[in-house]
Amino acid sequence: MNKRIKWFVLRGLAAGAVGGLAAALFLRFVTETQIGYALQFEEATGIGLPPGDPAEFSRSTQHWGGMAAALIYGTLLGIVLSIVVAALHHRIPARNEFQRAWKVSAAAFVALVLIPGLKYPPNPTTVGDPDTIAERSTQFMLLMLVSVLVVIAAWWLWSWLTDQGWDGAARFFVGGGAAALMLVVLFVAWPASPDPINPPDNEAAPALQISNDASPEVVAAWLATARATGDTSIRNSANPDEPLDLTTVTDATALAGTPVALNTTELVPHAYTTVIWHFRLQALAGLAIMWAVMAATFGLLADLHELAAWRATRRARALSATTVPTSLT
Repeated sequence: MNKRIKWFVLRGLAAGAVGGLAAALFLRFVTETQIGYALQFEEATGIGLPPGDPAEFSRSTQHWGGMAAALIYGTLLGIVLSIVVAALHHRIPARNEFQRAWKVSAAAFVALVLIPGLKYPPNPTTVGDPDTIAERSTQFMLLMLVSVLVVIAAWWLWSWLTDQGWDGAARFFVGGGAAALMLVVLFVAWPASPDPINPPDNEAAPALQISNDASPEVVAAWLATARATGDTSIRNSANPDEPLDLTTVTDATALAGTPVALNTTELVPHAYTTVIWHFRLQALAGLAIMWAVMAATFGLLADLHELAAWRATRRARALSATTVPTSLT
């Protein structure tokens, strides 16, 4: 391996590890809070069912596993960052390595995180149909690949306009407008997520029943509302997994003892949509922190190396200038 490339890779590895560690800590102490709330919704769907099989991995193991995955992911991305900076070193205008690292990292964040994340926002565990995982993963990876091409095309156009003498507002409107148009076409043409986000409901054998002491007026009003709104919480006594056909009920008092399914949104002290929203923002924030820390660390290590090399060269030249040449005899 070329000595300079090896130097870039080693510093990229170190920078990626630091960025991955920052993302891992953010995941553990911030994002995990929303994951815990999402798990509460899942647990609430089991009310009325016999205890299920224990989780394959404990929450503690999941915490450490997630942090380890973030650390490994950051390290690998740090290596990729270093290779890209080294390969495009003379094509990226910058005063120092710090600026180059930031430019490449910003472009990578937009292509690998922001664009795919806006089309397919991340969701916490327990959210989404497991049967669509393969489809969603394929769509996300393909979108990520096309996003990289879009960012490269936007960068090439911006550089071409600069070489042609375009500057200021003209370059911004033409270059930025072309990038925005490509994104609009990409978002419209790409398929929507196959997974609608709906709050989980308790479809298990309900734990509650309509009390024999319930007021007939209240039960009658409930029955009328359920018929008008299509509420399926009143269940069939013979098969509590199925909603009761309300058209067969002629006397509301006959509903005494009928099982009632609980809506999990009433059992968990958190708004479901708020949990999803916060998780998505925090997931993007964690990746943004990783790329920012990685770029800053790589730029710092690279600039310190360049500074040390410059000082060494300067000392060598000064020493050479003060050395008295030996006369020939």
